[in-house]
Amino acid sequence: MLFILLSIALFCAIIYFMPKRITLMEMYATSWFSVTFVLIADIYLSIKLGLYGYFNEGGIEFRTLIVHFGVFPPYNIIFLNFFPETRRNQVLYIIGHSLITTMYEWITVQVGVFHYNHWRLVYSALLYPFILLILYWNLKILRILKKREK
Repeated sequence: MLFILLSIALFCAIIYFMPKRITLMEMYATSWFSVTFVLIADIYLSIKLGLYGYFNEGGIEFRTLIVHFGVFPPYNIIFLNFFPETRRNQVLYIIGHSLITTMYEWITVQVGVFHYNHWRLVYSALLYPFILLILYWNLKILRILKKREK
């Protein structure tokens, strides 16, 4: 749990000091989307199918909510804030963040925050680029909707 708390502190410090390229409303809306997305994925993959879990095997724990609400939204904000403009840089950025998130997941397994049942790290590594694209597309849709309101 110490690793998670240190991660949350680091991510929040980065957000506080980073130059903001996304608005507070975009941070808020995309954070809720990221939490909803991970909760839906976990309901099916972790609870229903039993492919992986957080902390102790079997059951839902309060500590899992700390991971969902403390890690995913700030990482989402950092990822989206620095998302590049050009297509080539976007591809490299997504690949880089896919590697970072895969490494982060590996560390959470090592420290006992996350465990696999019938899941493998390679599955996550293959899914992360698509997940990150979905987070970016959500921001794009949010901006389109915002423009239409004006």
